[in-house]
Amino acid sequence: MMEFASPCPVSLTGPPSHMFMTLINTIMTSQCLLSPANLFPSDHATHLKDGDQFDFIVVGGGSAGSRVASRLSENPKWKVLLLEAGGYPSANTEIPATFSSLAGSDQDWGYTSEPCKNACLGVKERRCSCPRGKTLGGSSAINGMLYLRGSRKDYDTWANDGNVGWDFDSVLEHFRRIEDLQGVDDERFGKGGDLKLVQQISPQPIRKGLLEAYNELGYGAYKEEKPIGYFDFYTNIWKGTRYSAAKAFLAKAKERRNLYIALKAQVGKVTIGEDLSVTGVEVRTNGRIIKIKATKEVVLSAGSVNSPQILMNSGIGPEDHLKELGVPLVKNLKVGQNLQDHLLFAGVMYNVVDNAFVPKTAEDVIDDWYQYLRHRTGPLSMTTIENFMFFADPMGNTEDPSVQLYYIPMYKNDVYGGLKAVQTLYKLPEEVRAVQNESIEKSHGIFLIPTLTHPKSVGQILLRSADPYDTPKIFTNYLSDPEGEDLQALLDGVRFFQNLTATRAFSRYNPERLHFPFKNCRRHAPDSDDYWKCAFRNIASTVYHLAGTCKMGPKSDPDAVVDPRLRIHGMRGIRVIDASIMPKLVSCNTNGPTMMIGEKGASMIYEDWREGRAEL
Repeated sequence: MMEFASPCPVSLTGPPSHMFMTLINTIMTSQCLLSPANLFPSDHATHLKDGDQFDFIVVGGGSAGSRVASRLSENPKWKVLLLEAGGYPSANTEIPATFSSLAGSDQDWGYTSEPCKNACLGVKERRCSCPRGKTLGGSSAINGMLYLRGSRKDYDTWANDGNVGWDFDSVLEHFRRIEDLQGVDDERFGKGGDLKLVQQISPQPIRKGLLEAYNELGYGAYKEEKPIGYFDFYTNIWKGTRYSAAKAFLAKAKERRNLYIALKAQVGKVTIGEDLSVTGVEVRTNGRIIKIKATKEVVLSAGSVNSPQILMNSGIGPEDHLKELGVPLVKNLKVGQNLQDHLLFAGVMYNVVDNAFVPKTAEDVIDDWYQYLRHRTGPLSMTTIENFMFFADPMGNTEDPSVQLYYIPMYKNDVYGGLKAVQTLYKLPEEVRAVQNESIEKSHGIFLIPTLTHPKSVGQILLRSADPYDTPKIFTNYLSDPEGEDLQALLDGVRFFQNLTATRAFSRYNPERLHFPFKNCRRHAPDSDDYWKCAFRNIASTVYHLAGTCKMGPKSDPDAVVDPRLRIHGMRGIRVIDASIMPKLVSCNTNGPTMMIGEKGASMIYEDWREGRAEL
């Protein structure tokens, strides 16, 4: 074995040096073992040829597409191709505590919103980030790994608007079919499915303080039937690593000879034959553009940005917009409209006393990394957005939440780098960073984060040009609703947090709220309603939950793109199966509902082809 070349004046030699090198090699090997690439089917991209033919082509290997491809390939008679624009997920995606570093990486599309009039005003060029997963697993490979379903009302509202079969009781069986809840006796959730769910309980003392504070204010546990309250929500983490949709649904299909996966294969448009029948896709892979045929259906599961982009590139979309760009019109539909997102505000931060958190030093963090790399346990095996969350209607007018409340602990001296990650992810302006950085040198901090559950502001996706591979335009239109309901809901969330921190239970942490002197808000008195509304307009941003751009609805709905069986109105041989079909955004994190949509959509395909009515 080679000797360790040490820079120390007195270095280890002989057996101690060998033991030290063994330790280093062990850690390096543990790091290499993190890579999940060997779990998945091999990459078929280099073998694709122009004119190749499959029964089904699934576009996008994300939260929904992974499930669709896996389910369709259960039928050995069906030849299924899954096209994913990204590559295999990297080892970085596996570590739960570092998920925020994935936004802006090569596993993110790197999208930003178009300049906003009413939001993102404190961000460079008024463009907020719009992280979207570009890897096998899609956004489930870069998100915060929180698994929620939403409330009964979310889905019953869909059904009441004419989407037969999408009420809560109907979708519940599809949730349960994918779920495999581990270590918790909760009969509401499924067991034996492919998606591992676990409940992690934060060891931080402040979690108990928050729970007692919620109780002091008169609140209890969250239930889907009555979705106001707190809960330690389940996570997609298994044995210390991320359990993405790809890991849950595609790893099991690794040996299926009828499932083909092509990576770094970006679909630009679908091909259309006679009678408005979709016949296949045009895809860019390995430096060439080829056409691949689908004899049964093309399924778009490319997400709420890319699915509408592909449709509009194909001539399916708003007539005026397509004509403006010179894209030949095939079908005039409201593709790209109805964009919705859960707006988040990371501008409420408190200093808290040392005993609010488990004690940590920089040396402890090194130990945590060793513990994680060797055993996949410890703080790094948990998501840094705490899964102990609260849903509230601060005004108390309904039993339907208007805000979802998160918290993120920040250690003194930022020993885990969490503060820097938040600052980078949400592009916080320098005047805010300066206050935060000075504060974190003196004490622990905690972010209390309100998020809109039912945003009223609606945006749109448009093409930038007639080039199918150009970056689309994302108009989020945050905080643009004419009645100002979104601003008021965020303000209600901030005031709720202020009431929470004033409780006897939380006061023992001596919370001290930081004031952020936004350059654009100096004319407003600190803590005034106008100050907060100005702050929202400056830094409120995304929670990665874009949805609604291929709206589901009956034929009578002039804004609908797909019918309740997810077939595009007036077209044949094509469906959209992803979060873009949501008519109204669910009141919670969207990853779980999107996987459910994948399961339900795949079931519909089986039903329709079994009954011989897939073309109706």
